[in-house]
Amino acid sequence: MDQQRDSLIGVLKTIWLWRKAIRNVCGAVLVGSIIVSLFLSNYYKSTTICYPASPKLANPELLFGTSGEVTDYYGTDQDLDRLAEIANGNQLVDYMVSAFKLYEHYGIDSTSKEGPYKVREEFRDLYVAQKNKNDALDISVEDTDPKFAALMCNAAREKTDEIARRLTTNSQGRLLAALEDNITRKKTELTRLGDSLRILQAFYGIYDPTAQGEQLAKSSASAEANAVGLRAKLEILESNPNIPRDTIAYLKANLRAAEQQRSLLTKGIKNNSDDTPNALTVSRFSDGLASVLVLKDLHFQARKQLSYDLERYTQIKAVYNTKISAMHVLEEGEPALRKSRPMRSLIVIGSVIAAFLLMVMAALIADTYKDIRIKD
Repeated sequence: MDQQRDSLIGVLKTIWLWRKAIRNVCGAVLVGSIIVSLFLSNYYKSTTICYPASPKLANPELLFGTSGEVTDYYGTDQDLDRLAEIANGNQLVDYMVSAFKLYEHYGIDSTSKEGPYKVREEFRDLYVAQKNKNDALDISVEDTDPKFAALMCNAAREKTDEIARRLTTNSQGRLLAALEDNITRKKTELTRLGDSLRILQAFYGIYDPTAQGEQLAKSSASAEANAVGLRAKLEILESNPNIPRDTIAYLKANLRAAEQQRSLLTKGIKNNSDDTPNALTVSRFSDGLASVLVLKDLHFQARKQLSYDLERYTQIKAVYNTKISAMHVLEEGEPALRKSRPMRSLIVIGSVIAAFLLMVMAALIADTYKDIRIKD
């Protein structure tokens, strides 16, 4: 008897003996699963596919061609992971709950203590954002309304793009604020240098060091040569008794004039009030040349740096105000033409098979232990 029970014939015999019970249970499960599956709502899935864009596209140097790097339009795996993390974050989920009024849509009490948790979980059960086999980001949303599912799907992608762009623009905003502060300080410094330079130029009378230096050198050399020539001529003629005294007096007067001109060019005439020369002289030019040149160089460098900062600020501001997407959209989410679930035939078939297997196991267990008696 035990051998028969352990063989396949014994199993079939047991199933045959329990055939009516198995038939009844399977029939009941069949009818019940059909009824239950008919009451299940149809869900429609909408999917959008996108690839990450390179963050370097928001780099001012690349955008305005001041860098020698080759522009890469597609992002790396790390950029894709970042987008996937953003797409699955609570910030996006809470936005979807608020934007599409999912409390009312899912029939969840927003005033209850567990309301926020339940609505998040309900949405996450119907929402998937993940990398696919082609290294793209798939964002899918299921809903009983295919059009509503497509709207949520595209909104989730756009919000993901917005959050990703905001991460970059926040950094650019902080950089712009730093540049604005730096530009303000440099403008103040440039104004101070300009005022100091104007005061120094007015004091020494040096406005064009190169041209004025050349002119002073020529004038001084000419005055010196004129004075030396007149002195030599006077020495020669003065010793000659045949030269009229009027001529000698005339030469002396010319010599005094030449020497005075040379003195004016060298030392100048000092004012009585502040004891400073009132015209540009060689001595005054030499005293002020170094200070004027230093201030002119500082003023030039400050203007040059300010121009560079203003240009960089303008470039970053242009990028900041430009909507550069963080992703390349390959496929928009569209209303599904066919439902994604439930598969009612699979539910019914699976339920019947499960009921049959459970009844067979129950029959075998019951047949195996039917002869066992409980002894005291």
